[in-house]
Amino acid sequence: MPFRLLGFAADPDKASNLCGGTFARYAASGAEVTLVCAAARESRRNDQVPQARQLGAGNLILLDYELSELKAAGLEDVFADVIRSVRPHVVVAEDSHAAVRDAATSAFSTVRRTARGSAALPAKLYLRPSGVLAGVAVTTSIAIGPQAAPELFVRVFPNPWVTGLLERDLFAGLAADPTTADTLAQRLAS
Repeated sequence: MPFRLLGFAADPDKASNLCGGTFARYAASGAEVTLVCAAARESRRNDQVPQARQLGAGNLILLDYELSELKAAGLEDVFADVIRSVRPHVVVAEDSHAAVRDAATSAFSTVRRTARGSAALPAKLYLRPSGVLAGVAVTTSIAIGPQAAPELFVRVFPNPWVTGLLERDLFAGLAADPTTADTLAQRLAS
């Protein structure tokens, strides 16, 4: 089973702010990448699928909201349903739109709490900051290419960031096939 990466963005026309080259890099290495764009009502839907493929998203989910309609309370249940369906190892949310950030964070917590267990999916949550990073504790830096600047992420869960070392991989420390569904007796028998 490949690793699964799920991204939440507000505006599909600006999804590259979230994905950059990181999603394409993971897709090229075999990860299953899903991108959710919340405010897709006014977007040029025919143009979004090829654009999402260029960003590395094999799966694209376009929600029928306008940017002005995005509220965390309205998105939380939808995002939680997507997380349950996709069962990602890692979730990345856009930090520049408060409703998307807050809904993704809340949905992540809801799904983790329901799943019960330290090996439950999703295992990690990151925010992708945009603009100036003053006062933001960057935890992860992904190098895309020799000429490109690294893309920066902030790990929200698990927290605290105890190592103090800058991570170089969103999936670091995760098993591709967690055995959360197996009981202890089944794992011992195999």
